Amino acid sequence: MECSGLSYIMKRAIEYHKNHPDNFRVSAYQPPTTYNDRTKEHRNVVFADTLEVIENVILFSISNYFLRFSNEYKKVHDVTEFDNDWYEYVEFGTTNPLPILLQRNGFSRESATYIRNHKEEYVVHDGSGGELKLKSSLLACGNTSVMTEAASIKFNVPGLFLEEEA
Repeated sequence: MECSGLSYIMKRAIEYHKNHPDNFRVSAYQPPTTYNDRTKEHRNVVFADTLEVIENVILFSISNYFLRFSNEYKKVHDVTEFDNDWYEYVEFGTTNPLPILLQRNGFSRESATYIRNHKEEYVVHDGSGGELKLKSSLLACGNTSVMTEAASIKFNVPGLFLEEEA
């Protein structure tokens, strides 16, 4: 919330445990111990716990807040979509419309990133409506997981793909 990076957040979590070393738990199955920042295991537990809080508590809460707002906005304005939908930005981890479109249609975040990084090769603007479409050549891009996802998505959402002339 203060625009601090992840490195800063992790340093502060380590600092907190240094200042409050008692009752540190490596796991729920082990008795509490005293925190020792010189052990990789203790530092990794702090990192994992901190990332879990960020993912499951903060992002979940923010995502739910924006989802409620988005749904109410759509109801009030009688629209199905609107620009600047912060729920989608939080949910898909980007403000870039291409990865949002790809993830909405079933691509994983990693595959969407691959396609975005190679958009000159695999993405075109459909002339009729200006919509983004994928070239069928994506099915042979060389990235196994992208090819697997693309084949499944082309089967289920064929309109996302633009057939290429041979």
